[in-house]
Amino acid sequence: MEQAADITASDIRIPFRDIDMHGHMHNAAYYAHAEAAVAGLWRHRPEDAGDPVYLVRKSGCIFHRGLKLDDLARFKVSVTRMGATSLTFAVAVSSEGRPVADLEIVWVAVDPAGRQPVNVPQPVRDWLKLFLA
Repeated sequence: MEQAADITASDIRIPFRDIDMHGHMHNAAYYAHAEAAVAGLWRHRPEDAGDPVYLVRKSGCIFHRGLKLDDLARFKVSVTRMGATSLTFAVAVSSEGRPVADLEIVWVAVDPAGRQPVNVPQPVRDWLKLFLA
């Protein structure tokens, strides 16, 4: 029987477009791939017509070592905090079983029209509990 895919993990091979003049992956590329990994998890959430919009409030990265062209990397997403109006995601980047970087992305839920903070819907909160670190 085939095993279900891990929706918290995204595996990529580092493309040439992400490499800087020193032969390492651009710092901004870590954020782009981490956001794509979070989006990969997020697309599985329960949706409702009245859902809020989520905006990035804060992000940060701790680098442990650089990635190079053609390295295989795994971006693993977990939820580290659920506030009333915010969600904090951790993205652990590894290659060959060794840590590469740790990113944190904080989203705030806002009303689509007024862009004012609103509570994260309970069905989303319940679903995200599955991914708490």
